[in-house]
Amino acid sequence: MIPQGSALHRFILKTFARTGHSPTLEDIQRQFALFSIKEADSLVAELERRGSVHQNPGDREITHVYPFSNEPTPHKVQVVDGPQVYAMCAVDALGIPFMLKKDAEIRSACVQCGSEIQIQVKSEQITQQSPEGIVVWFPTVKEKCVAATDLCPDVNFFCSPEHLKQWTTEHPGQSGELLTLVQALEGGRRTFEPLLQESVEEHAHA
Repeated sequence: MIPQGSALHRFILKTFARTGHSPTLEDIQRQFALFSIKEADSLVAELERRGSVHQNPGDREITHVYPFSNEPTPHKVQVVDGPQVYAMCAVDALGIPFMLKKDAEIRSACVQCGSEIQIQVKSEQITQQSPEGIVVWFPTVKEKCVAATDLCPDVNFFCSPEHLKQWTTEHPGQSGELLTLVQALEGGRRTFEPLLQESVEEHAHA
């Protein structure tokens, strides 16, 4: 069994952080000296069952490993001394600097008006943001949802609370809450900061 936080999970995350895209099954086979591609595929499938990664149906590529997306999204994160990566959602974008322990610049767009959003995170603090009133919409989490397809597409930046209010008025079927940028940053920290920390048990057996 390959749980979240395992060597395989961390390898996938580190490959994304280094290259900007997911490792192939061949990469995983080589890294862990597996007998076959089928064995690598089986281990990735176990990670997907546990909700750590997501693959599009019929696709051998790892499409998503939270917080990264192998497909373009509105949320681009330029990591200092690293590649530009796509984040799954607004909170995921804000969590990447904490997971990688690196400064980063986030570029996205207001869902309501399309205006550009820029956020700089340095030393685990927001040092610049444009515009000043950025907020995040976090929808109500539904039971048994797949985060990659059912949640992440709706976790987005808005340039102001007013534009978020306009959007929710125009989308009466949506339920959720407004997060300030600081609240969203803290949510990203809590979720992603631990993911690349080796467990005590694995470190003891290293």
